[in-house]
Amino acid sequence: MVPRPYTPDAVVTAPAAPGDPHVALSEAVRAGRHAEADALAARQEEAAVRAFGPASGEALHWAEVRADLAMFAGDPARSCRAWLAVAGVRLAAGQAPDTPAVEAAVDRAHHQWGSIKDTARARELGPALAELRLRVPGRRRGALENVQRHLRQLQAG
Repeated sequence: MVPRPYTPDAVVTAPAAPGDPHVALSEAVRAGRHAEADALAARQEEAAVRAFGPASGEALHWAEVRADLAMFAGDPARSCRAWLAVAGVRLAAGQAPDTPAVEAAVDRAHHQWGSIKDTARARELGPALAELRLRVPGRRRGALENVQRHLRQLQAG
């Protein structure tokens, strides 16, 4: 199966194609069965990695789906970590820092990081995000400075 272009809404607005795992994911998310949705997406991701490799479009699609599933489940730390991993895989595969998919992954990681309420978890993920922002500054001015400032506040507090 060739994945559709990825958007967060694809997780919850999947078309009703027979056998499409996105349908089951959508139903699980709408019903609040977030662990079930993540387990299904994890199986899809593992199968895609085995079949096509970790940097394949299929595997990255499922990694992105899992990142958004974490967001829907109210777990911004897990979502941030997943988006950081997606960006890392894309960069390691040779995608340029200004590639839209790389920028989007870093921007989403940044957004999720800003939503983490647990100071220790935010402190843990902040350095990885700051390092990634050095490589992928994104289109918004001041993104790296924002991470560095917030990280200093977390470390001081």
